Amino acid sequence: MGLINWIFDFYQHSKIDRAERETRDLRAELASMRTGGGDVDGDRLLRAIGELALAVKTVQRLAVEKGLCTEAEFLRRLREVDLEDGRADGMAPTR
Repeated sequence: MGLINWIFDFYQHSKIDRAERETRDLRAELASMRTGGGDVDGDRLLRAIGELALAVKTVQRLAVEKGLCTEAEFLRRLREVDLEDGRADGMAPTR
């Protein structure tokens, strides 16, 4: 095996290992949103949604502040993406 192939193989394995760790972590986080009886823990779910909303707002503001887009461009694209599922409902499909 040549050096280039070895480097590429090493790189691919590191990406696979990282994906496996991320999958394991996400499954653990998802399991933590369930109660002992298997029901969804509403407080934990709301916290996760709040964290996600905060992250999205932060990325949106950074994009505008860094000049990647204007707020109007961002909102226009948001409406376009919203319509991709055929409904202007302010949500992306979860499935």
